[in-house]
Amino acid sequence: MDLIHGEGVSELFQVQCHLYKHIFSYIDSMSLKCAIQLGIPDTIHNHGQPITLQELVSKLHIHPKKTNCVHRLMRLLVHSGFFAKTIVHENQEKEKEKEAYTLTPSSRLILKDNVTSLSPFVLAMLDPALVSPWQFLGDWFQGSELTPFEKAHGKGMWDYCNQNPEYNNIFNEGMASDSRLMNLVVKDYKPIFEGLGSLVDVGGGTGTVARIISEAFPHMKCTVFDLPHVVANLPDSKNLKFVGGDMFQYIPPADAILFKWILHDWSDEECVNILKNCKEAITSKGKEGKVIVIDVVINQEKDEHDVTTTKLLFDALMMVLLTGKERNKKEWEKLFLEAGFSYYKIVSSFGMNYIDSMSLKCAIQLGIPDAIHNHGQPITLQELVSKLNIHPKKTSCVHRLMRLLVHSGFFAKTTVHENQEKEKEEEAYTLTPSSRLILKDNATSLSPFVLASLDPALVSPWQFLGDWFQGSELTPFEKAHGKGFWDYCNQSPEYNNIFNEGMASDSRLMSLVVKDYQPIFEGLGSLVDIGGGTGTVARIISEAFPHMKCTVFDLPHVVANLPDSKNLKFVGGDMFQYIPPADAMLFKSILHDWSDEECVNILKNCKEAIGKKGKEGKVIIIDVVINQEKDEHDVTTTKLLLDAAIMSLVTGKERNKREWEELFLGAGFSHYKIVSSFGMKSVIEIYP
Repeated sequence: MDLIHGEGVSELFQVQCHLYKHIFSYIDSMSLKCAIQLGIPDTIHNHGQPITLQELVSKLHIHPKKTNCVHRLMRLLVHSGFFAKTIVHENQEKEKEKEAYTLTPSSRLILKDNVTSLSPFVLAMLDPALVSPWQFLGDWFQGSELTPFEKAHGKGMWDYCNQNPEYNNIFNEGMASDSRLMNLVVKDYKPIFEGLGSLVDVGGGTGTVARIISEAFPHMKCTVFDLPHVVANLPDSKNLKFVGGDMFQYIPPADAILFKWILHDWSDEECVNILKNCKEAITSKGKEGKVIVIDVVINQEKDEHDVTTTKLLFDALMMVLLTGKERNKKEWEKLFLEAGFSYYKIVSSFGMNYIDSMSLKCAIQLGIPDAIHNHGQPITLQELVSKLNIHPKKTSCVHRLMRLLVHSGFFAKTTVHENQEKEKEEEAYTLTPSSRLILKDNATSLSPFVLASLDPALVSPWQFLGDWFQGSELTPFEKAHGKGFWDYCNQSPEYNNIFNEGMASDSRLMSLVVKDYQPIFEGLGSLVDIGGGTGTVARIISEAFPHMKCTVFDLPHVVANLPDSKNLKFVGGDMFQYIPPADAMLFKSILHDWSDEECVNILKNCKEAIGKKGKEGKVIIIDVVINQEKDEHDVTTTKLLLDAAIMSLVTGKERNKREWEELFLGAGFSHYKIVSSFGMKSVIEIYP
């Protein structure tokens, strides 16, 4: 196939797994937010020993019916490293073992009563005000607004904070919580501050950092310099005072000027202006002082992969919220020299998943994979910006988006020469197997699946997860929209079309499954594809096996007006009431939508349907089988994210082998076999 350039089916499904991991990576962020909102870390900490699932549910005051959902949330958070599992015994005789949860260093950092707790920072970063602009990223690139935040809210972030006191408090507390870790920096990097008689913390907010420094160095005169409305009514202390002003106009003189996470908020031109004012401030007292900058320095060559990932995610966040950016060493140096500083030194380095998801969505909306593909050769940044019809002023932002997507494996970088003499080299971008899988004109393109999965209708329920756990609604989707997912689709034709096309695009890869696992379908005279939608899978099977009678069985409004063909017909009905007889029943990613009780009901109807023809047939299930012991870490990650996605939308779940077996036996089937696994999915055959 052209799509995979000679790669095998197995490799293609690995690429699909990589793609899906990034689609649903926002769930990692929102699951963490939910854990904080529910108080899970604090509950475990206050319990004083490992806590069982039942104890946790009881202490969180969650309805016992949602116990299984708490288990699934914890399973994902354990896999992500926020909690750990251990074994406890129910009684002193140690007869019965139970799983229990404990804290890890990561969850200790979000304990609400901890002095250095980062839970306010998490909640500030994942507030709907900051998350919603990501849905506008693609439109922003082709619009005139300064930031996606402005595109979403009609005003810049600082104006929004000033006009929304509630979020302003959330944001300030978030920044303050991050700053409380400064006491560790001051302790470990004391020589940086020793010998200073005075220091101005520019943009220091409510004074968290300056207070830590003033207490560590009681002979140093510390000043917090911020906008007048920020420092209004904040009390001075012995060696700490608050001064209102505008850093673009003037900065109070001192031996040292401090910026902690301030300069990344501003453009290069604005930073040079600010730094020039700093230079004047540290020389106005007759002796030369210094500027201390605590900020990100991107170093892709030397940093570990996960550290670079975090830095690039922060850079993308800056791009969406403000006009600033995270910088590499060369970019910082350029600012310092342009502001008139003679030298600098990087003293030390010390150490948002939804951004991955939304950056991928933006790439598809802009048509970046297709632009590179249609170019026919590696494409430079300037060529890409031109082909996408993006204003040249946003060239730097396209570069930052591509830098993140290259790091995530969706594109690759190479070097091209500007002319035949090969005098000047330039970076250029090429496709990877992952981006080939989202080319819009490719027969097996998964771009509709990406767009359907990252539509605001499906993403917004995650902001309600914590409330849902303590409420009565069946799903977070119902909590967000006031109706269940299927009712929403029925009543929203526009999203229903997006969803159906997304599911159909995922099903088109079935042509590879049918080809590689042909024996599963050989010898069957008839097959019913239950919940088969618009017939993508059944059409592939009917064309591969022209003598097989194929039926798509779905709700009447789904199959209405769909044309039959030679050996393919469409039948409307309700699988909970009746299923048409055939040699085989097929479920592709259907049973994971339904609860265990509902699945047993459906499977009982299947057993009756395959027995009506006088010979014992079989049920073929293509779905996820969670296998944390054997699967690679990234495969398990993708499966657990998919399970969480299902939990937010409907009453179903992704299952492990034991859970599948319980369904089959509960429905009266005698045996089953997991025939094969590919990517995230497995093929299961079950027999009466």
